[in-house]
Amino acid sequence: MTTPTFDLLSLRPIRSDALLRYNSLNQSEPLRINLFLLATVTLLGYPWWCESVTGDASTSASTFVSSASGLVCAALFLRERTRRSNQLSRMEKEMNAEVLGVRVPVNAAISSVRSMTRLGDLKGKRRILAIRGSREELSGLMWNTLCPLRRRLVQSKTLVVLVPTDGSTRDDWGWDVNRFGGYSPWLADALNIDGRGGWSSYFDELLDKGDDGPNTDGVAWFALNFKGRSIASGRQLQPTEPLDESDEAELQEGTPVVKQILDRQKKFYSILTDGSDGHDMRPVFSTKSAVEVDEVVDGGGRIDGWDKCLEPKARPTGMVISGSDAWAASNTLAFSTCVEFPTNAGIVGATLLAVQRWGRETDDGEWKLELHQTIPWSAGSRAGGTLRCDCRGCVALARSSDKRTFGGIIG
Repeated sequence: MTTPTFDLLSLRPIRSDALLRYNSLNQSEPLRINLFLLATVTLLGYPWWCESVTGDASTSASTFVSSASGLVCAALFLRERTRRSNQLSRMEKEMNAEVLGVRVPVNAAISSVRSMTRLGDLKGKRRILAIRGSREELSGLMWNTLCPLRRRLVQSKTLVVLVPTDGSTRDDWGWDVNRFGGYSPWLADALNIDGRGGWSSYFDELLDKGDDGPNTDGVAWFALNFKGRSIASGRQLQPTEPLDESDEAELQEGTPVVKQILDRQKKFYSILTDGSDGHDMRPVFSTKSAVEVDEVVDGGGRIDGWDKCLEPKARPTGMVISGSDAWAASNTLAFSTCVEFPTNAGIVGATLLAVQRWGRETDDGEWKLELHQTIPWSAGSRAGGTLRCDCRGCVALARSSDKRTFGGIIG
């Protein structure tokens, strides 16, 4: 089934199983493409058909109409053919990813080894997030993005595979075995990175720009859902089970910073929900504006100041949070997350994932909130927008129409 078959419409060899999957999912599209091709040939050749069949030359008006119609059909043919080729290319890349090898983490209390498997064997069991980068890039991602979201990756059954471009390992990325007890259910090791048909060649295929060759600079990533299909963004990495408002906070022993951050997070939500005004919120935040908020403002987005966000009809009064956790990336940088259960969302069972970034000037200084973000996050739904807040107020990015609530969207 993996043997390439020459495809006339794409004019290149394509995996037979990719063609089979495409034809089973898109039974009408090949017919539509062929009809557009037939109509193109018929309409553009109308003057010749007319003279050959009737012996009379076509009029100028009929020739113009048939030619214009033929060009429209040709454009539709090329559009549908391009869409088909793109779908087949995507399906081929998804199927090629199935043979990539990984070492899946196993609980050390049960087994001292890690199970070696392929991505194809993880269908229906795990979502996959594969990231390629250098030692410095992967180290930054590990400490400032992945570790802060480790609990959420477990809840969404997402397995992260880090693929180094320079032969670096977990130790080079600053992995602390003592901090994780030697077991992390969300992180897997890539196998056969540089070998034939391995991870490096697969990423080169994904990043191949034709004559320019593959782009090897910067971080590259791809994600697969439970069915092994590609995911356009992280929006689809929702939890697999309903979330509970009674989930307890996660505390790490021997990490006093965690308790400090969780206390600051608790104060932030207390001000957010209990009727305090914008003046009470300002001391919680750093005086520096967040780059993430600047991006929206510079792009023409609206920012609502804290006075407006905390108006009685806009603030999330009565909102409950649960499952709080914190991560200290360094002595001056930390992150916290929690799940929000707003009462004014207008949707039964609505939940939000909130992430906060904290910073301080010195090792013994006071932690200040630099950025607060939320996205809709519940089992069986897709994120519809994101909320970003800093010392100035909040901006909202949403796919649906704006609703006058905290920061412009529910949250």
